[in-house]
Amino acid sequence: MTAFASDIDKQIQQHQQKIEELEVLKKAQAKKLEGLKEFDEQIKRLCNQNSLTEEELYVSRSEQIENWITALGKVENPSSIYLNLKRHFEKALSKDGRKVAKKPSTLPKPKLAVGTYKNPATNEKVEKIKRNPRQLDQWIEEYGFQTVRTWKV
Repeated sequence: MTAFASDIDKQIQQHQQKIEELEVLKKAQAKKLEGLKEFDEQIKRLCNQNSLTEEELYVSRSEQIENWITALGKVENPSSIYLNLKRHFEKALSKDGRKVAKKPSTLPKPKLAVGTYKNPATNEKVEKIKRNPRQLDQWIEEYGFQTVRTWKV
């Protein structure tokens, strides 16, 4: 037998060993799935016996569930349930009008025309030459741009 043929035989043997390992893992996975089905049936049976809904069961375990989900966020590669929940809550927060991460506006800020502005509440006058003086910016923050714009003398 040549060295080339023995190399192929070694590769075949390695692949067969890997296949056997994968078959063992497949059997273990099937056993776990069967266990999960049994667990689910027992939970439903216990809920029926004790007049509980699954939602009430989850609420009673909420602290443990919350701790589990929080711990998932601290792992390097969180599971899909964590990522799906994160995406869901980010979307829900943005629909409520609260942004998860505020992005700076790329739109230019509106500018007041050069001139003198008089605050009707305090009768103070401020002159704008190029940039807004600090007092004018404070008025814009307090009263709003649209209002301060009308104070030009």
